[in-house]
Amino acid sequence: MESVRLLILYLAVPSLLFSALQQLLSWRKKSKASKAGLPGPKQFPVIGRVHDLDRFCMWKKFKEWADKHGPIYRTSMLGQQFIIISDEHIAEELLVKRGNIYAGRPQIRALFDHKTSPGYLALMDRQDYWKEQRKWVHAAMTDFHRHHFYGVIENEVKRYLVVLMLEPEKFHANTREHCGRIMSRLAWDDASQGKENGDSADRTLTQMSVSGPVVNTMTPLWSIPWALNPWKKFERAREDQQRAWWLNSLQVAKQRYLRGELPVDTWSYRYFKGIQAKGNPNLEQDHATEEFASCMLGFQNLVGVITICGPLQFFLMAMMLHPEWQRTAQDEIDRVCGNRMPTTADFADLPTVRACLKETLRWRSGVPLGVPHQCEQDDEFMGEKIAKGTIVLACEWSMNRVASRYPDPENFHPDRYLEKSWPTYQEPLTRYPNFREGVGMHTFGWGRRTCMGQHIVDDEMFVTGAAVLWGFNLSQKTCPKTGKVMELDSEATNAHVILEPLPFPCDFKPRSVERVAQMLNGYGDVRDQLRV
Repeated sequence: MESVRLLILYLAVPSLLFSALQQLLSWRKKSKASKAGLPGPKQFPVIGRVHDLDRFCMWKKFKEWADKHGPIYRTSMLGQQFIIISDEHIAEELLVKRGNIYAGRPQIRALFDHKTSPGYLALMDRQDYWKEQRKWVHAAMTDFHRHHFYGVIENEVKRYLVVLMLEPEKFHANTREHCGRIMSRLAWDDASQGKENGDSADRTLTQMSVSGPVVNTMTPLWSIPWALNPWKKFERAREDQQRAWWLNSLQVAKQRYLRGELPVDTWSYRYFKGIQAKGNPNLEQDHATEEFASCMLGFQNLVGVITICGPLQFFLMAMMLHPEWQRTAQDEIDRVCGNRMPTTADFADLPTVRACLKETLRWRSGVPLGVPHQCEQDDEFMGEKIAKGTIVLACEWSMNRVASRYPDPENFHPDRYLEKSWPTYQEPLTRYPNFREGVGMHTFGWGRRTCMGQHIVDDEMFVTGAAVLWGFNLSQKTCPKTGKVMELDSEATNAHVILEPLPFPCDFKPRSVERVAQMLNGYGDVRDQLRV
């Protein structure tokens, strides 16, 4: 094993040296240019400014630099130019008003062909696959939201409550599976794939992240010959397995559709019905077309897991750490819902619950760096030339800590959405706050790359969060040996581009014997409709 490692190192050294020489020449050329333009941290030859960046919490250093250099600044890493934005208005100017220039995606080295193939909608460059998939997904999400996802979320939440009651110590994994079940049910009518959906999403997210494979930061290592390249071998096997699973799920759904067995409240039914409407009654498709459709539904599934399971876990943490807001939200739920579990029909009457959810995503950003944009042609802003290929990051962590917009930003304040004295207050409270519109929408990205899942985030976060507070009291665990409260780091995460908190201890206690019976009865009412 040691000899293999040494061989890999020796093979990597020439490309590393060549890359370093290129960057040194580039740095020398730029050092002669005018220093006017955007500010930024001091740059060093070849490496730029990478040596003091922690790839497991890079957003904190970006916030530190924003405090020193201002709401927009320039930096570089191993020759790659970056512009970091910490101001909503500047981000809107570049990424929305000039969205046609800044809608590219940078290359993620540990993935194959994500910019041009049909497998990764959110990571593609703008091309025909991207346009067709985005158009279909947007229409499908909008249509299903009009029906509040046909009660699928409420049914799965009833199961989730019983799972929390029976296995409270496994709430991290079970929350991810809960999100995976909802998406798999909506896509293929097969919620039993929820665990695989959640685990597959996590594996993919690891590959996408700076904190994942080392080749995402030391990119020359990707050029090591295939026979000796463990990163390429791993990714080829992972992606092939994922693509095969997505394709098989689509083909099974197709056969059920042709037999008249596939429910109408699935995205695959909607897709097949659309194919028939175009004059293809038997759904005869070549492999490339089937793969395109399976990736479209599969990646939609994946994103629906990773964008919700982390925020839900942070919400549970927030309620545990802020019992005063937990009680306030529970009082509101009890007043409105009484002995029944909350549903989407209660949305307008539970503004405190919505405020606690909204504040969770501000307090602990799910995408703290923002998803990167890449400049697709030369541009100029504030007297600064921005070259094609520059990566632009709208740093969510920093934006959520602008004190003029979010006073006392480090602390959890749901009242910033409920009281007129706060800058983020909006009326009417029957509508605001929410995840579909209004303040703080930068959580879902910018311009042509805005996430299309706001509607399902709104419904799923609301119903799941409200139902947990309806059924349980959440509190910090105490050590059985010392009796002391078990402390936790509320900022400890898996460091992926879309975060989950690291496992933390939390007590879930049913609020009463009556609530236990109500939760069990609720699950019993829908159990036959679920694949458990």
